[in-house]
Amino acid sequence: MFDDIKCEAKLPDGRVPGGCFQTKSLFCCMDQFTITAAGKLIFHRHQYETDGEREVRSGVTRPEHKLVHMEDIDMDYHGDIRFYGPTLEDHLVEYVARFTHGTLEWIRPYETLSETHKMWFYAKD
Repeated sequence: MFDDIKCEAKLPDGRVPGGCFQTKSLFCCMDQFTITAAGKLIFHRHQYETDGEREVRSGVTRPEHKLVHMEDIDMDYHGDIRFYGPTLEDHLVEYVARFTHGTLEWIRPYETLSETHKMWFYAKD
């Protein structure tokens, strides 16, 4: 599993901010986060609510659900987050965002990190 992360902060390679990425550095529950232009990590808390029923075949129905936004939470995050997504040319791009006491310190391309730094992430290359 993974979480979605929208990055509104400036990216190091000139890519336009606002892109959507995936990360396995957070909850891994298909949750939604934003790195704001102001350098905060925001968790968008949602819950599912019943939204009627849908007939899947004659005489058989199943409940429908909708995602309802509950609140935005400043995570006051401290640590590194590795996130990745496709480029316009369909290549994979990976970044690491460092947060110190709740504020974004920097975002760097993953491949520019030292081998020692890369070893701290759970995912194996």
